[in-house]
Amino acid sequence: MVAPRYALLALSLSLALSTNSFAQLRGSAPIAHWSFELEDVVQVRSSAGQAPRLEYLIGGPDNGLAYVIDQRGPIYSFDPAEANPTTTTFLDLRTAVGSLTTGNESGVRGMAFHPDFNDDTKDGFRKLYVAFSRTSGSTAVGNPVIFDSPGNTNHYTVLGEWDVNANGTVDTSSYRELMRVEQPFGNHNSGHIGFNPTANPGDADYGKLFMAVGDGGSGNGPFDLSLDIDATPAPYPHGKILRIDPIATATEPYTVPNDNPFANVANRVEETWAYGLRNPHKFEWDSVTGEMYISDIGQGSIEEISIGRSEANFGWNDREGTFSFSNGSVSALPGNHATDAFTYPVAQYDHSGTNGISGSSAVVGGTVYRGTKVPELTGMYLFADFATNPGPIFAVDVDDLIERDDFSDLSNLSGGRLSPFVEVEIRDDGNDKDLRQFLRDANNNQSISRTDLRWGLGPDGEIYVLNKRDGMVRRIAGIVNLDPGDANRDGTVDAADFTIWRENYGLAGDWSDGNFNAGAVTDGDDFILWQRNAAGAAPQVAIPEPTTLGLALAALLAGLYRKRYARL
Repeated sequence: MVAPRYALLALSLSLALSTNSFAQLRGSAPIAHWSFELEDVVQVRSSAGQAPRLEYLIGGPDNGLAYVIDQRGPIYSFDPAEANPTTTTFLDLRTAVGSLTTGNESGVRGMAFHPDFNDDTKDGFRKLYVAFSRTSGSTAVGNPVIFDSPGNTNHYTVLGEWDVNANGTVDTSSYRELMRVEQPFGNHNSGHIGFNPTANPGDADYGKLFMAVGDGGSGNGPFDLSLDIDATPAPYPHGKILRIDPIATATEPYTVPNDNPFANVANRVEETWAYGLRNPHKFEWDSVTGEMYISDIGQGSIEEISIGRSEANFGWNDREGTFSFSNGSVSALPGNHATDAFTYPVAQYDHSGTNGISGSSAVVGGTVYRGTKVPELTGMYLFADFATNPGPIFAVDVDDLIERDDFSDLSNLSGGRLSPFVEVEIRDDGNDKDLRQFLRDANNNQSISRTDLRWGLGPDGEIYVLNKRDGMVRRIAGIVNLDPGDANRDGTVDAADFTIWRENYGLAGDWSDGNFNAGAVTDGDDFILWQRNAAGAAPQVAIPEPTTLGLALAALLAGLYRKRYARL
């Protein structure tokens, strides 16, 4: 039903890595029997004669528009509900601010609308925030908090605020800078930002802006900034996720929430919410559960997905994934790892082995699907690898993203990758392809070496797929070869799926709970979908309320149909 492809992580006693005696057994993530279908949505215009470097996409503040970032400076808007949408320039930081640096990993990296954007009684009314990079010689605008860094200043990561006019245009004269973070190198800048979409007025997270900052760059974390939360000799926010209230006061460009883990603590970077990260490239919240998922790019061995927690210490550069890290090499965890202070990932993979993907690798996190057009994906978290390789896309049910402390039997945790994620290919012209081949064929250019995939969540709740190769914004439009009734997505509609449906009957849930039509609860309509695919053209029957008798009859029917028709 599935085929192995992507080399992943586990333990062994036979194979050395780098100069270490550490050894790995490389299992493989299965390729799912089901595939994505993508549809073209809108072509983003070229940027200075070059393909735009699409970095991020978000839905607007209840206006039905999607906003997409070109890392080189422009931000565009379009209406994804239109039959043939076109883009409009919403804000171009090259002219609105100037002194941008857009090389390597810098540029425009994140944007967010204040949750009070539409409430004219609140201070967040019509406020827009963007994180981007400015040159070392640029002049600060306003009175931002300026964070130093060791070494020379390569550039600044800047958090800026604008007011948006009633007609939807940006008032460029309203620009002010809240924060400047000095960057000693050109990489690991991050700058992704966002507001928790599940927070409601009165909740602790409501109106709090989160911002990811990389470890300062270079290799091996040369200044050990990620684990440094002291404010001496200088405050270093690098390798952290920061959390602030971005609304200015009479004297301050923003305030630190009192419930931040180090708020009002002497000699601490009070903006810190979580730390010990290398390059927290993207983070997103599950719009149903409120869990934050962080994709942290590794150095030479481990790519990881972690759950965001206040005061969590993710360990870099003492840890990389579920391994110790030192001087560019990884080794087995110490014996006390189950009780140490570090928070470990919930999914990981390895890209350093002979069976792995050649070239550099980097993880990019997406989001949990909670849309309506593709119910088969409901409750699945999507992420991918975007560097010099075929660009595998991965999917995992959020119920399987489990935090652990003990990895003494790592090889039995889905072959070392911790969660049972699968690689999902793209169905194109009747064939299944990895994303790189899909882009090569779409652009008639077989020399494309990497995908530079990015994810976006549109105003319609659907997932969009971006890249830095051709400027096309695409949307996940459907799933091929995944039948309603296949709750565990294993390719067979059988008794195991019926058991899942039965156990969740009458409860709210997603596809993996037997809710195949994305209804309010798992119910009789879902049983009929299971029955139809497990038993061919079985007649539709009325399903009673979940009484003992009703469920017993359903179970009996399931057994009869399974014996005769199940596809094994």
